[in-house]
Amino acid sequence: MLELLSEYVDDFQGSETTINGVKGYRQQNNCFFIIPKSANDNRYFEQKVIGEYFWQNGYAHFAVPIANKQGDLVTEYGGKSYIVLHCSLADDREYSDHGADLATFHQMGIDYPYQPVEAVAYGHWKQLWISKLALFDSIYQQQHNERPVSRFQRLFIDTYPYVSGCTENALQYLQETESEQRFNEGDGGTFTFQRYSGQMKNHPIWPDEIVYDHAARDIAEHLRLLFLRPNAHPEVERFLSGYQSIRSLSIFSWRLIYARLLLPVHLFGYIETGISSSDPEITYRGYVELLESQPEYEQKMRNFFDDLGLDAKALHIPVLDW
Repeated sequence: MLELLSEYVDDFQGSETTINGVKGYRQQNNCFFIIPKSANDNRYFEQKVIGEYFWQNGYAHFAVPIANKQGDLVTEYGGKSYIVLHCSLADDREYSDHGADLATFHQMGIDYPYQPVEAVAYGHWKQLWISKLALFDSIYQQQHNERPVSRFQRLFIDTYPYVSGCTENALQYLQETESEQRFNEGDGGTFTFQRYSGQMKNHPIWPDEIVYDHAARDIAEHLRLLFLRPNAHPEVERFLSGYQSIRSLSIFSWRLIYARLLLPVHLFGYIETGISSSDPEITYRGYVELLESQPEYEQKMRNFFDDLGLDAKALHIPVLDW
């Protein structure tokens, strides 16, 4: 692959490296990752423009598609098409506050001067959730008719109606939220992550993880991870306090966060893993533990606004009655 890299970089003197499971090459702080082309050319061009925007605003650890010496983003090598990503990974990068860092990233996305076309989810939650539910409904019917079944399959068959019901509740809440008029300038589209799990602290930020959406997406997914852990309320408060020191959250934002937390993304994730796993027994045990913790998660959703010091009744914010 060094031969391919020579199409982009003259006289490379670095060494191989692996970061977040992705193999690449590093020369001092400069890292290059060679990845197979898996999307259309427009997607990579847009990733390049977005990445360069973040680079210019201090996010040099954002991995950006770069052009080869002929000015092309795609290079043919060994009969296959490849993209090369470049980022700078300074070892002394500091993070002052997780919530504030994420809010700053979101604000940078709000200020992006163009309208993204690729990987856009803003305003499309309802149709995406309906599609997800339809997909899993079909998987459920398939698994229900299959014999014999593993312990994980049996558990999935027995519990999926509950997961489906949670999804229906989330969809209903989202539909009611769409008519909410209490929003602010921070409710515009911004750059978020497909499934936020602390990527702001990661080196690098991968462009294929970026999706144009409402900031509530990332906030909800981080809160979900915290809610699935015991005694995380102090961390929840620190995160939200840090976030709101940079960007205020409107009633519309709070309701979107709540709607997304109602969607059982964490259960869907385990189901997907278990169905495709070569060792479903391991997933079975993890899924059992997750289901056993679900009543506590429901309790946190029931008390969500109260625990955060928001008077849902006075603010006319609906709360799901489990």
